[in-house]
Amino acid sequence: MNPIIQTYLLESHITLTDIARSGHLELATVEQLCRQPLNQLPIYLLKALATTLEQSPTQILEDLLKLELQHTVLLRTDLDHLTIMGIPFPDQEHYRRGRDMLLAYIRAGFSPSIRDVKTVRSALQRQET
Repeated sequence: MNPIIQTYLLESHITLTDIARSGHLELATVEQLCRQPLNQLPIYLLKALATTLEQSPTQILEDLLKLELQHTVLLRTDLDHLTIMGIPFPDQEHYRRGRDMLLAYIRAGFSPSIRDVKTVRSALQRQET
């Protein structure tokens, strides 16, 4: 799932099933759409989200874009090179888990440093042994 959408759903306390029900969509369709980048989300999915949360589609889009900005600017992530703030991760799984941990750190009100990113990477690598 797109990490921005996943974060938004968690923070909004809704599920894909809620969205499917509100938008009169198949759950499989909603799951597939939620894997796409934000710039490829169809309007009807935004409307389904808006209906679920009783907000306007414009507000939903603004909230998603704020989360995306937080995700890309504060962490400076690069999925192509599997780096966070310039720190390389060994594979996509470590990258994803590290990114998610650091985003939780940001949502708690902290600004991660390069040292924090290195600490998270080391902790994830130690978990394997």
